[in-house]
Amino acid sequence: MRLVVIGCGFAGVEVVGAVRGLLPVDSLEIVMIDPRSRMEFQAAHPEILSGKVLPEDISGDIRVFSEKNDARFVNKAVETVDFDENVVKAGDEAIPYDFLVIASGGVPTFFGVPGAETSYTVNTLSEAVRAKNALDRLDVNKNVKIAVIGAGLTGVEVVGELNDYFNERKAKNAKIYLIEAMDKVLPTFNDNVSNYVRKLFEGEGVEIVTSKGVERIDDGHIVLTDGSELDTDMVIWTCGIQCSSLSKTLGLENVRGWIVVDENLRAKGRNNVFVIGDAAHVEIDGILSGKNVEEAEHQGRTAAQNIVNLIRKKPLKRYRPVNTTSDPRAIITLGGKRAVIVFKGMMIRFMAYRLKKFIEHRYLKRFRSRKA
Repeated sequence: MRLVVIGCGFAGVEVVGAVRGLLPVDSLEIVMIDPRSRMEFQAAHPEILSGKVLPEDISGDIRVFSEKNDARFVNKAVETVDFDENVVKAGDEAIPYDFLVIASGGVPTFFGVPGAETSYTVNTLSEAVRAKNALDRLDVNKNVKIAVIGAGLTGVEVVGELNDYFNERKAKNAKIYLIEAMDKVLPTFNDNVSNYVRKLFEGEGVEIVTSKGVERIDDGHIVLTDGSELDTDMVIWTCGIQCSSLSKTLGLENVRGWIVVDENLRAKGRNNVFVIGDAAHVEIDGILSGKNVEEAEHQGRTAAQNIVNLIRKKPLKRYRPVNTTSDPRAIITLGGKRAVIVFKGMMIRFMAYRLKKFIEHRYLKRFRSRKA
């Protein structure tokens, strides 16, 4: 029997590792497919901007992971899936499957704002490096202005790292703007977290603009929805994600491209196809899963258990979201090796940054060779 996993991000990697922990190697062949050769620890991408980490520090070789887990890695993009014939087409290969996991992730969304697509992002490692290179080209001895669009988790972390970048270079004339269409910083989190971060950043000279969206962007010139305008030297866009282009072409039931799953994480109408991570629309009993690493990994483990249960002809496990849109939790870095843990409405600062770096280091060991 064969399991094919499309996408080697947090969700896809987790399902492979979990299956290998539950079944003997000779009972299930695994094929992992991704056009990237390295898994990217996306939560650390903002630290590329400050120079705290290098690309090789926060990415890992997918081939090493696949070899450790007795899987075959196909370093190609998936073009189509024939759900009736149970075949995935990747490049010139047609790969049959008995079980399929779609974990194709998401991409930045620009909400149709003219010029937004010309902004810098940190969604992928290559984009984060591109933004860092642009940052390095700025003359920090002049009145540099940078706008971060979107004050969600990523936007806040980007601001923290930009602060560190300019502080290290003693760039006293540098100005950072954080622009958010909602009425507060970190709009999905409790007010105590939002107010703490806002007060911290404003104390460091960051100008925070809320309740104003972006109308258009033209070569650093930003027009806001209230008609006000801002000229900047660089714009970094951190306003969320949309489904990958692959998800839209598969013909599965979806919500704005996110593939709808049942209570067992299977695509509607496809009993041997699981969808997890950012590719999935997971809503169980009215509770909506968040798009975050914790959910991706939890979904990966549940999908793995259900694949094993199908093989063993046992009842499937019902999924229970853990990090939801209504009760989000996270470790949020704020620059200066500071961070806060947000859990059940509480905010914890003690050892938060060290904990996040420990998690990062431990996770990436999966992609290091045994000799390293």
